[in-house]
Amino acid sequence: MEIPFVGPSYQMQARSFDAQRSINLYPILSESGTSKSVAALRGTAGLKLYTTSQGGQVRGCISSTSGRGFVVSGDKFEEVTRDGSTTVRGTINTQSSRVTFSESALEIMLVDGTDGWIFNKDTDAFTQITDADFPQPSYVTFQDGYFIVTKANSQQFFISGINNGLSWDALDFTSVESSPDDLVCAFSDNGNLWLMGNRSVEVYANTGAAAFPFERIGGAIIQTGCAAGFTVQKFNNSVIWLGIDEQGKGTVFQSNGYSATKVSTQSIEWKISQAGDISDSYAWVYHERGHVFYMLQIRGLDTTLVLDGTTGLWHERSYKNPATNRMELHRGFCCMMFNNRLMVGDRIDGRIYEMSLDYYTDDGDEIIRERTSPHLQDEKRFVSYSSFELDMEQATALAVGQGSDPQVMLQYSDDGGNNWSNEVWRTFGKVGQYWQRPIWRQLGRGRDRVFRVRVSDPVFVQLNAAYINAT
Repeated sequence: MEIPFVGPSYQMQARSFDAQRSINLYPILSESGTSKSVAALRGTAGLKLYTTSQGGQVRGCISSTSGRGFVVSGDKFEEVTRDGSTTVRGTINTQSSRVTFSESALEIMLVDGTDGWIFNKDTDAFTQITDADFPQPSYVTFQDGYFIVTKANSQQFFISGINNGLSWDALDFTSVESSPDDLVCAFSDNGNLWLMGNRSVEVYANTGAAAFPFERIGGAIIQTGCAAGFTVQKFNNSVIWLGIDEQGKGTVFQSNGYSATKVSTQSIEWKISQAGDISDSYAWVYHERGHVFYMLQIRGLDTTLVLDGTTGLWHERSYKNPATNRMELHRGFCCMMFNNRLMVGDRIDGRIYEMSLDYYTDDGDEIIRERTSPHLQDEKRFVSYSSFELDMEQATALAVGQGSDPQVMLQYSDDGGNNWSNEVWRTFGKVGQYWQRPIWRQLGRGRDRVFRVRVSDPVFVQLNAAYINAT
C-alpha cells in the first residue's frame, strides 16, 4: 500500500509528534489532476560559478532596469559583465555589513548603514552623498521620484530631492510615531510605503502634500513589528517579513491588504527559536519554473528555511561544507536576475553563482537531499515490514563519473527519529535503466516507524511516492 511520504518540513520539538523533514527537496503539486500522485518532491536548484568579485565577501546586489548588474563586495562597487567578469566602478568606506540598493531612472543609490553613494547610469560616475542634511542611513528604497532612507536608531525617514539622490533637505523628513519604536527599514511596494518598526508597521502613501508628500494611510497600522529589516521582501504580490511584537518574536508574516497574516508554522517557529538572536537575519526571493521562494537565512541554524509561495509549504535547504563535513545555511546572500540568469552572491566570499534547477551540485560540492517521512503506526500494534519501495524518477544517471550509477539510501527509526538503523543503499537506474525499482526488504517490525531516504549523487531527483508491504 502507498504510505503518506511526500510533504513539507514539519519537524517539531517533540519528534514523537512529527519528525518529517524535506531538505533540499520541495513539494510540487499536480495541476492536471491525473498525475500518478497528487504531489511529489523535487530536488532544489544548484549553483555554478559565474564570476568572482574583486573586493571580497558579497554584501548586496541589484539588477538595474537598464539590464546591468551590480554588486558590492568588500569595499568595491562592481559591475558584473556579460562575459563573466566584473569591473570596479567605485569604492566605499566600509568592508562589511549588508548593503541595500534602490534606483531611479537615472541613478542607483546604495547605503551601508553609515554612508550613501549615487551611481549615475548614464555617465558611470560614482559619488558619495556629502550633503550635510543627509542622515546616517540604515535602509534605502525609492518611490514616486524620491529616494527614501530611514535614519539609524530613530523613528525618522527622509526623502531626497525629486529624481536627485545627491540633494537632501534637513526639513524633508517625518517621524513614524504610532508606536515608540525605531524604524528598521522603509520598503516600497505597489505604490505604498511600508515603514517597518521593531514593534509595529505603518503604511504611507504619496498624497502630494506641499509640506511633506508622504502621509500615513488611515487605519494602516499593524501591531506586529519587524525583527530584522533585511528579511523584508516582495513576495507573491505582497510584503513578507520576520516579525516581532511585545508578546514575542520569530513569526513570519505576510501582508494582506493593510493587515498581517501569519505564514510560518509551529515547526518553523520552533526552529527559529533555536537561533536566539535573530536581529541580523536576512532573506531573498527568487522565481523559478512557476514557484516563488522566500529564502530565510537565520544565523545559528544549520538549514535555510524556505517558503514556497506557490504551494504555501515550507522546506529546508542546506550546504554541506566539505572542509568540516557539517551542514550549514545555503551559500546565497542575495540574488538578482542578470543576463537572463539568476545570479546569487555568496554569503562567505566573493563568488557569484548562476543558480538553476539544471545544476545538481553547489559549485562542485555535493547536495544532500533528504526526506524524513511522517510517523507510521497502527494503534501502537507491532507492524512487520517485509518491504519498502520508493517510486522516483529513474535512469537520470550521468554517462561517467559520480552519478553514473546513482544510489538512494534508506534508514528507519522506531523511536520517533532519534536513533536510526544502518544505511542501506540501492541504485535507481543507470543510463537507460527505466525499469529499475529501489526496494528494501526484511525491515523488521516496529510500533511507531519513521523512514528516511537520502540522495547525494549529482543527478535530477524527484520522489513521487513510497509503498510498503506490511502486516
